[in-house]
Amino acid sequence: MKKLFLTLIIAFSITISSKAQEGFSAQAGLSLVNTSVEVMGASASESEIGFYAGAGYQFDLSDKIALQPSLLFSLVKDLNSLYVPVMVKYNITDKFNIQAGPQINYLLEDIDKGAFGIDVSAGLGYLISDKLYAQARYGLQVSRTIDNYDINTLHIGIGYNF
Repeated sequence: MKKLFLTLIIAFSITISSKAQEGFSAQAGLSLVNTSVEVMGASASESEIGFYAGAGYQFDLSDKIALQPSLLFSLVKDLNSLYVPVMVKYNITDKFNIQAGPQINYLLEDIDKGAFGIDVSAGLGYLISDKLYAQARYGLQVSRTIDNYDINTLHIGIGYNF
């Protein structure tokens, strides 16, 4: 039984590996950040605009599904951050895809106990050519290590597949 199970795992791994079309990508674009703070019943919000740049690595799991973890640096006035989105992409057509997944963000600014946050991200992508793509993704914060402080992001940009 163990040999059969091991044989099935090896066969499955080889099948997955043979379908994988791995590749690096570089991406950059517009970063819109909306922050809101609630203190003693009063709230304030502010939106800032900046840019982001980074790299990712795409694993094609099938013709329709891909997994793309990325590391992005966002430069916005007072909220410079690192983002680590792990997007699952579903190809609706050869050109359009939808994306969803978790995103970890780390504030590079000096905010007590507020460095890490977890977002749920979703978006759309469009393949312009074999190498060039455009995408837009919204990240909704679901957790932050500091109470009453929310950061939501919108990234709109282009990428290049190597």
